[in-house]
Amino acid sequence: MDFIKAFIKSLLHGLMLFVLAFCVGTGASAIVCWYYNIPLAFSLIGGFIVLGIALALSSESIFD
Repeated sequence: MDFIKAFIKSLLHGLMLFVLAFCVGTGASAIVCWYYNIPLAFSLIGGFIVLGIALALSSESIFD
C-alpha cells in the first residue's frame, strides 16, 4: 500500500509542476499580449512553449 501512495504522490507532484509551468508561461505571455495589443488567445502559445521546455528538461527525458 505504501508503494501506491508514494507513486500517486510523485505522480501528482510532477503533474502540479507541469501545470504550474504552463500557468506561469501563459500568464507571462498574457502580459506581453496585453501590452502589445495582441489577442489574448495567443498567450496559450507561451504556455505550451514553457510546458515543452519543462518536459524536455525533466529528468525522465531522452535529452539527459
